Amino acid sequence: MVLVYLVCDQARYTSFDAHYLPGPGTPVSRLSEPKNYRDGPDPADRTVLCAEVPCWKGDTTWMATDEDLGAIVAESLVAEGLPRPQHVATETRRLPQVYPVYVRGYREGLEAVAEWSDSLKHLTVFGRQGLFVPDNLHHVLSMGQAAADALGVDGSFDQQAWSASLDAFTGHVVED
Repeated sequence: MVLVYLVCDQARYTSFDAHYLPGPGTPVSRLSEPKNYRDGPDPADRTVLCAEVPCWKGDTTWMATDEDLGAIVAESLVAEGLPRPQHVATETRRLPQVYPVYVRGYREGLEAVAEWSDSLKHLTVFGRQGLFVPDNLHHVLSMGQAAADALGVDGSFDQQAWSASLDAFTGHVVED
């Protein structure tokens, strides 16, 4: 993934902390404006946007210049109906691994692995990678707490309580 940071000569871009752009027509999957979800010493007349641009290490997106990526992001936002950012500079960070990559049909393979791991008495699988869920950190911490709560002082594991927790995890909603 390339994180494309647009330094904007404006107080705010929008009032939202994040915009999700899941359609195939845009290279940007998520746009966040950190100034909108934190208190900090941000300049009053400037903001920074962070565009997440999925790619593969070494592809044309990965190899593009900062200036080209800034222009691509700005045009993509306008094409999606968002305001044109008044960006004056672009910075990028290239990250070779960020999120799990789901291929078509992954669920069947995941179910087979889940059945196998469920048969192992001393193994409990949870978390983002274990359950293939893009949860927030507080959800993952909740999963860890539920796993710890299911563990008895004698080393036993309350499978019924854990199963109820797994059912509850399906109700998690990613929040920004």
